[in-house]
Amino acid sequence: MLAEPSRSGLPAYIGRTAEQLAEELVSVRARGWALADEELAPGVRSVAVPVRDGEGVVRAAMNVTVHAAETSLDTLLDDHLPHLLRTAGDVSADWARWQSRPRAEVDADSSAG
Repeated sequence: MLAEPSRSGLPAYIGRTAEQLAEELVSVRARGWALADEELAPGVRSVAVPVRDGEGVVRAAMNVTVHAAETSLDTLLDDHLPHLLRTAGDVSADWARWQSRPRAEVDADSSAG
């Protein structure tokens, strides 16, 4: 994925080697959230969390993105991240409930009458 050229027009270099990125991904998985502090673009901070299905598989992500001049890193992590984690947990729980609902099979021939 990282070897593909960006459609954004931004340079592909993000200041880390492949090994450093692999180590960062281990840390992200362990703590359960990812932070980009002016790495995507100058002045942009973002924190992201996974949304999981009923099997625990990551199916989506949620994030909060702020302007670095208006929101400190401490505010992003101390104020916004807990709400984001809670909301992603709620969505994940809803997803698990939806997956566990009873399903009735409908015969296409018998329903066309």
